[in-house]
Amino acid sequence: MVKADFDQVYEEHKIKVWKLVSRYVFTREDREDLFQEIFLKVHRALPRFRGEAALDTWIYKIAVNTALNYLNRQNRFGWAKQMLGNLRMVEEEAPEPATDLEELKPLKKLNPQQRMVLLLAEVEEKKLEEIAEMMKIPIGTVKSTLYRAREILKKEARKNGGL
Repeated sequence: MVKADFDQVYEEHKIKVWKLVSRYVFTREDREDLFQEIFLKVHRALPRFRGEAALDTWIYKIAVNTALNYLNRQNRFGWAKQMLGNLRMVEEEAPEPATDLEELKPLKKLNPQQRMVLLLAEVEEKKLEEIAEMMKIPIGTVKSTLYRAREILKKEARKNGGL
């Protein structure tokens, strides 16, 4: 593919990718870093795109894998402790429904893999098989991770009077 094709791909997918990264990282700087990293990978890999999957699926897989790797890298540098201590939301460029900060607190209890699987299954409504393929993990791992994530959220909801 040529550069013009990347420009078209970028224009068609930038809002979807921005919304995705906004679910996984919470500061504007982290969102911008992750967004840029995803599209750099797309740009580099686009000439090798064979069309075996839909372009949307291919980009989404790159975005999910990049987000998971980004979160794992951030955790190694103490990001998780900082996030748990002072999670804050920033204003969005792309309009999204207002989210109460309190609603996000239970997500902080999940590790990056649990958060990713939960969001892919519940928010993105991906099938378990798709999640397994995207994350390159066995379907059994997806199922158990999703179960654990849901149990943690239920526990947090009970603790906070939600159930």
